[in-house]
Amino acid sequence: MESDNKFAGAGTFVLGPMVNSFVVWVLQEAVKTGKKRLYFLARDGYFMYHVAKIYVEKLQLPIDCRYVSCSRYSLRIPMYHLDIDDAMDYICRDSIDLNFTRLLNRAGLAPEEQEEVLKAIGESGKEKDIIPYAQLPQIKEKLCRCDVFMQYMLQHSKEAMPALQGYLKQEGFLDGVADAIVDSGWVGSMQKTLNQMLDTMGRKQPLEGYYWGLYQLPAGVDRKSYHCYYFSPEGQLTRKVNFNNNLFETIFSAPHGMTLRYEEKDGQYIPVYDGVSNEKKANMQELEDVLLHYTKNAVEQRVCLEESDSQREKKAMKKLLKLFMSNPTKDEAETYGGLIFCDDVLEYGDRQLAAVMDEKELSDNHVINKVMILLGIRKKDIKESAWYEGSVIRCAKRPTYHMVQYGIYKYLLYIRQMYMWRRNHA
Repeated sequence: MESDNKFAGAGTFVLGPMVNSFVVWVLQEAVKTGKKRLYFLARDGYFMYHVAKIYVEKLQLPIDCRYVSCSRYSLRIPMYHLDIDDAMDYICRDSIDLNFTRLLNRAGLAPEEQEEVLKAIGESGKEKDIIPYAQLPQIKEKLCRCDVFMQYMLQHSKEAMPALQGYLKQEGFLDGVADAIVDSGWVGSMQKTLNQMLDTMGRKQPLEGYYWGLYQLPAGVDRKSYHCYYFSPEGQLTRKVNFNNNLFETIFSAPHGMTLRYEEKDGQYIPVYDGVSNEKKANMQELEDVLLHYTKNAVEQRVCLEESDSQREKKAMKKLLKLFMSNPTKDEAETYGGLIFCDDVLEYGDRQLAAVMDEKELSDNHVINKVMILLGIRKKDIKESAWYEGSVIRCAKRPTYHMVQYGIYKYLLYIRQMYMWRRNHA
């Protein structure tokens, strides 16, 4: 590994231990429950897959590890026509800098189709206007009543379904093997979507999933089939407050673009990827060098899976992640905060993870203002950062003040989220 690798510091002392401890836990659980195959979902599962392959080979584990090319977009679009209510909830979900173009892209509409829809709902010329969170229910209602939108959305969905089914069958999801998916997590929607699709294809056994962490779960799923490593919907409040899933996703990505769809070629179904910048490819290669170097050293010290104490490792991880994610050094904030991030269904590559913000923009994200905007009480557009703590370290004159304010907001956010979960699942 090159000594000038910009990811070497945190990569060796934080990110390497993160991905290794998670993968070892997944393998322990898989062996314990008799799983014979693990599907690592693109793109968060890219490094996890390569780390797992090293452990499986070294320890001679009876587990078949596979990397599955998929995305929320490639799985969701073919499913839209099967559950329109669920489709509309997903298409009209909130995200940073959401506008009509991005919202309609989620439905798979071409630019000329989007123009028709905007004209039909009285929003012509507003395709680039930011949609406030409080207005999303109204936009959703307009689209639900729009025959033009529904026609295009359902048409694209039905056309995409056969190729997705062909790809999933080709990858072995109907083989009858004891299996599970592995992913980063957050809400577990991919597992539900896959189960819905596989059910239409005749699969009898529901697919289980192993996750780094879950904040909540989709409605109607079996909680027992969702296995969490670092935090779960029920608890681990301080772990959630000192964690940033946007930073996690940006780091644990892949040197290829997101999966857009599937195509049949010479009897095989192949994923079609979106483009990816040379800069991102280079960053992912540098990070891969660090993570695999760490893994190869770690696996040489290991004789069997049972050597790991996941509870002890999670306690150590909690301290490391609090420092790295909630109070990074200036160098860490610049290195990782400068990486390109997008939290939408499709990628636009137009913003840094830790946005550059002035003092007013940082203050707009303080607890009282954020809560009032989210509740629709205060009508105001604010500049958001996908990694606010990174933005504070990069830009603030008084970082501690901003950190305290945002920390209070995150505590309230996750306390409310956990309360709602417990109330709905009592």
